[in-house]
Amino acid sequence: MKKMQPQIKMIQILYKERNIDIEFFYREGTKQTILFVHGLGGAKENYWEACKSNSLADHTLIGFDNPGTGNSTYYDDSPFNVDDLVAITDAFIEALKLHNFILCGTSMGGLTTMLYLNGAGRKKVKAYINIEGNLMPEDCMFSRKVVTYDFETFRSQIFARTIHEMRAKGNAGYHIIANNLQLNTNIKSYFHYSFQTVQYSATGELLKQFLKMDIPRIFIYGSENRSLSYIPQLRSSNVPIQEIPNSNHFVFYDNPKDLYDAISSFIDSANAS
Repeated sequence: MKKMQPQIKMIQILYKERNIDIEFFYREGTKQTILFVHGLGGAKENYWEACKSNSLADHTLIGFDNPGTGNSTYYDDSPFNVDDLVAITDAFIEALKLHNFILCGTSMGGLTTMLYLNGAGRKKVKAYINIEGNLMPEDCMFSRKVVTYDFETFRSQIFARTIHEMRAKGNAGYHIIANNLQLNTNIKSYFHYSFQTVQYSATGELLKQFLKMDIPRIFIYGSENRSLSYIPQLRSSNVPIQEIPNSNHFVFYDNPKDLYDAISSFIDSANAS
């Protein structure tokens, strides 16, 4: 079957009395709509391979750039935090008139989507996919390296060190994200998003929320991170979990085939199709 090709689009939203251009991809399908929300240092391109997946060939796929990455607007004189990302995600969903859709968040995108679901978003989302999204303090593997520094120190020393450390890893995902950080990320946005990422993850409330969700949901993680401390609790609580082989945190680059096959299977088993 021939797949529809994704289109790159731009939409403008008004937020805090300023216009923000949000760049996104849109791949039309005939079945469910899946909205992907990327994490710290990521971009809409994290999910580009989804558009090539045979398993998701019939679904409408959408991914957008958070302000501070790609071609989405970021104002250096008015830094955003995670709460702003939640509001902007909500505005983006409103602008596209999305409803009864499947929401997928990765890493910090897992945090922003959880917060979105804790508000008005719950009425619009029919199923939820969390790909190593922030649920507990241990998930702040990148943001916790930021919050002990002032911005100038982070900008001049730590950001470049973070990129170097990612490139020293053996996984494709780390290498590609390192490139995105260097070429495609506003340093100030990375810095400011980190603080609330750490704060929200520290309380344990996100895990409690995930456990109590009354919509179909799944937690997906890379095989190299099977030691995450809360996986046994998810399993004992009968939350669906899926380990993606041969992958680390950035499973959408390390093993996209198995990731999107797992997402397709979840949609089918959750009666969301």
